[in-house]
Amino acid sequence: MSVQRLSIAPEYVSFYAAGRRNVDIPVHMDRQGIYVSDDCVNIPAEYWYDGDTHVTLGPYSEVAEAREPDSDTILNTPNQELILFDANEPQYAIARVPHAKTRIRVWLDHPFAPTNVTIAYG
Repeated sequence: MSVQRLSIAPEYVSFYAAGRRNVDIPVHMDRQGIYVSDDCVNIPAEYWYDGDTHVTLGPYSEVAEAREPDSDTILNTPNQELILFDANEPQYAIARVPHAKTRIRVWLDHPFAPTNVTIAYG
């Protein structure tokens, strides 16, 4: 398993981590931040017109940060893969995971418009 680093600029200021496509996206119309369901993690991003959001995706043993994560959840990954995507982009990245349920931890450098996001699985 390798660490992936990418820069994205989602038009709708969030992107998703899910174990499959065609999932219901957890949202809250009055608040911002990370929202989770059993099938999807909705992660905020930098406003696209302000610049890219830099994402690091990898195994926990390789990308964990020193502080507690901003989100820590168990995600259904029935196809043993973790997919990053948004409303317009069907796939930013994909990672193979060993199980049908995967622990996902997310760190943000800003709670509502992060420029750096780290996603650790496992």
